[in-house]
Amino acid sequence: MLLERYARWLVRHPYWMLLAVAAVTAWLATGIGKLVTDFNIEHSLPTDHPFIQIDRTIRAEFGGRNTIMVGIAPRDGDVWRPEILEIVQQVTLAGLRLPDVMAQNVVSLAAPAVRYVSDEGGTLQVDYLMREVPRTPEGIAELRRKLESDPQLKGMLVTPDQRLALVILDFYQRDDAEEGDLARAALTLAEPYKEAPVDFHFAGEPMLAFTNLEQAATMGRRIPMTFAVIAAMMLLSFRSLQGMFIPMLTATLSTLWALGIMGHAGIAIDTWNAAVPILLIAVAAAHSAQMLKRYVEEVTRLHDNTAAVIESTVRIGPVMIAAGMTASLGFASLALFGVQSISNFGLSCAYGIAAAVVLEMTFIPALRAILPAPRRTPSEGGITKRVLESLERAVLRDHGRAVLIGTAVVIALSLAGAARIRTYGPTREYMPKHSVARQDLEAIERHFQGTTTMTVLYEGEPGSAKSVAVLAHMAALQAEIEKDPLVLRTASLADLVKTLHKTFNPEDPHPYRVPDSQELVSQLIFLGESPAFERFTDRSYSKGLLVAYLRDDDSALVGPFLHRLERWLAQHPAPAGSKVLLAGGAGPTVLAVNEHTTIGKLLNMLVVLFTIYLVSSLVLRSPAGGLYVVTPIVVTIVELFGVIGWTGIRLDMGSATVIAMAAGIGADYAIYFLYRLREEHRRRGSDAEALEVAMVTSGRAVLFVAASIGAGFSVMAISPFLGMRLFGTLMPTAMLLSCLSALTVMPVMVMRRRPRFVFGDDPTKLDRAA
Repeated sequence: MLLERYARWLVRHPYWMLLAVAAVTAWLATGIGKLVTDFNIEHSLPTDHPFIQIDRTIRAEFGGRNTIMVGIAPRDGDVWRPEILEIVQQVTLAGLRLPDVMAQNVVSLAAPAVRYVSDEGGTLQVDYLMREVPRTPEGIAELRRKLESDPQLKGMLVTPDQRLALVILDFYQRDDAEEGDLARAALTLAEPYKEAPVDFHFAGEPMLAFTNLEQAATMGRRIPMTFAVIAAMMLLSFRSLQGMFIPMLTATLSTLWALGIMGHAGIAIDTWNAAVPILLIAVAAAHSAQMLKRYVEEVTRLHDNTAAVIESTVRIGPVMIAAGMTASLGFASLALFGVQSISNFGLSCAYGIAAAVVLEMTFIPALRAILPAPRRTPSEGGITKRVLESLERAVLRDHGRAVLIGTAVVIALSLAGAARIRTYGPTREYMPKHSVARQDLEAIERHFQGTTTMTVLYEGEPGSAKSVAVLAHMAALQAEIEKDPLVLRTASLADLVKTLHKTFNPEDPHPYRVPDSQELVSQLIFLGESPAFERFTDRSYSKGLLVAYLRDDDSALVGPFLHRLERWLAQHPAPAGSKVLLAGGAGPTVLAVNEHTTIGKLLNMLVVLFTIYLVSSLVLRSPAGGLYVVTPIVVTIVELFGVIGWTGIRLDMGSATVIAMAAGIGADYAIYFLYRLREEHRRRGSDAEALEVAMVTSGRAVLFVAASIGAGFSVMAISPFLGMRLFGTLMPTAMLLSCLSALTVMPVMVMRRRPRFVFGDDPTKLDRAA
């Protein structure tokens, strides 16, 4: 047998193998120095999603993604005081001097792009809304009058309660910009006013960078905790220092290998794969525990260390390769997502799991060959034995009828819970409640709720944006948008034309409207053209922008809202020669990420299940074998959906990621158990004895593995970050459920159906009941 010859060569030449692995490790370690961090949100976006493509088209001309709202709130009274207005002006001017700022998109009482139109002797005059800070009550009253007479500006620059003045900044997108650069630049605006009687609040997508960076740092601090917890679990399970040392050495080296490969391959550390070390430590230690458990068995049986290394490698090697291949391919399939950060995460996990298997088949057997056999072996009694005996009795009694009935009841309850699943939710839920970013966001929203943007672009021939047909269609679309309670307000090129018409024709019965005359529209735009137009149209007037300010970015609300607008546009198509691009902005972007990631993860689960089925069928040499491996995973997934439904956890990219990962990891349990059950039946010829031995050997290892992975991930359960809490709660739950399914549901099915890949041609039925 090829594997046996390899194992015998390995124990005869262990130092050569150790030197070879050391050389590979040294080379891979050089890749760690090449690792870079990349928390650019662009790399977390699905590039092929239409909302993302439209958003990028709009941002190329009009910006909008990198918008930061600066709220200036006096601690007492309202904003209508000279000293507060002066701060607004100074902050606006300082904001205009920030690097990469889009001057035409800066909006405030003092922004040059914000203009007030007046009619003086039949001539339209366009001037700054606040060129100088008014110092008298009369001047302030006049400024308020101007602001409130313009529907486009009222409630936008100063909130309706008059307690908050807004300075809205927008920045060009730089590919080489570091995550947090824009947020840090904006925060400098508040530094000169630390002693002033005002509070500054900052909101907008760039401010989320601080949450991403802080979460990555927190994840890094949890790695030693995960390592310590799993090490303690190994020590408790195997009752020896070697039993702790070997799995943790595998975990350490496989993590180092994965990081080195990432560095050499140019894969950056980002928000997603910052969790890779924690995952690899848990999974690599778990695979090592399976090999270690078999090695300890063989040492006890053979009383010969060399023979035990050979026998354990020959016996457990194929199943470890199969299980590792299954998990690696499952994670590698994430590379098909079309999202760079998710692809990087999947590949990083695949590299690490494959590294763990390679190390367990090369370095660890060589190391065991030169180390003395462990003097202490794990206790076969205790609570683990009692649990395994209970599971064995449940499988054997009445052909596992109670197991099947119990599983059916749990699945029914899970399906009922799945019907209650809440999809998506506000992005802020992923921000710690006491973080500055979330507190600032909520402070602004107490006065102004429209912190989430949605943009719509009209495209056509030069001059089309100022045609009556396009402007009227734009105004009608605005009216439709404003019907939805999700929308706080809108702004567009049509609003500018309406304002000009109202100023030029105050006696009109309906002055605030788009005129019917193309000649009048052209005249108004010619007379009133100012920098304010640059926010909503290009120089050739071939494009026109509509901006909606949404009260929430919850994709569960944004999705139906956008679908309703799509139906409206289908019934009210854009004028000939123009097209409407719906939609860009933060709201549709979050929806695109949620839809693509959540649906993609669900599809990924199907890919993982199919991959597990194929690999398992191949290694077990039976199409039915793959079905037996997949069944407990499917049961676990259904139960997990029930858990999130009954507990109120929302189904989004975070929870869907954990469920998809659990599907890949949980396959190991079934594969290891089936291999051992088949081996023991061939050796003993008795169903009951084979099951008993498989339970106390592979079943015990499965319990150790599930407990170790669950404990390792549980260190994230106590975290201010929702994403980490999902890993810390759902992953241990998934390990428990998949472990129980693999040790109950699957054995019952195998014992009832007696597949040939386990029992061969033996027609004997179950020979003992408990």
